[in-house]
Amino acid sequence: MSEYEPELGQAIFGQPHKQFGCSALVTAALEEIAGELSRVMRNLRQRHYDSPFRNTGASFKCNTFEVHAYSWSDEEQPYNFKWRDVEIGWYKYLGRGMSANQNIPPDRVSEMLDDCIAALRQYEEVGGADEEGELP
Repeated sequence: MSEYEPELGQAIFGQPHKQFGCSALVTAALEEIAGELSRVMRNLRQRHYDSPFRNTGASFKCNTFEVHAYSWSDEEQPYNFKWRDVEIGWYKYLGRGMSANQNIPPDRVSEMLDDCIAALRQYEEVGGADEEGELP
């Protein structure tokens, strides 16, 4: 993927962006993770879940990955999604103005998707965790 160039609003008003643009494959993988996170949380909590992949102010963290909704504060937000050494940011919501700290090849995207889905299924099996999303 090539160097990332933010849209005008993101460049002027948004959080700092990363060096590389995100491929459609990365976006699709994160959308799949977002869907699974919402499904798991609705099952565990039996109510609507405000996904941190949207503009909600929510966060989720487990031993495998973490995700934080776009921050409107003046404090610098280092990333919205983190898995291992991969950091991905977006502008306001998943899919818009996405950039990463590294080029993420398809085989690594697949590994990321598999790891995150497995972690969410484990999270569901143990019945969830505290409000910060930590596994017991």
